[in-house]
Amino acid sequence: MEEANLNSQINFALVTSNSLMNKITSWNSYQSMDQSQYLDLIDYSKELINSDPSHKISFLVIAQGSDEVEEQEERAREEAQQALMKEKEMQEKSNALRTNSKNILNSIYGR
Repeated sequence: MEEANLNSQINFALVTSNSLMNKITSWNSYQSMDQSQYLDLIDYSKELINSDPSHKISFLVIAQGSDEVEEQEERAREEAQQALMKEKEMQEKSNALRTNSKNILNSIYGR
């Protein structure tokens, strides 16, 4: 089989992600292996493709780290959380002022 055709059936990818690194180990399909097993798996995959070209195999390598999108999403979540906390604080302050105003006026008018 030609190397170019083999390359279209065996894919390699690298993803940098803290969240994926933490989640992937909980998947039922996750398989931990040492380097020699990984290299043999690649060789065996080539044999499979040569024997049956309908096979497609992808190897995903995950490096712990953050990509720009993940960092932007995290910043947006933090900003939204801060905005909610600020809004809650302002509402609590407003409620406290209103309660105090009611107490002041009620004490003046004898209610």
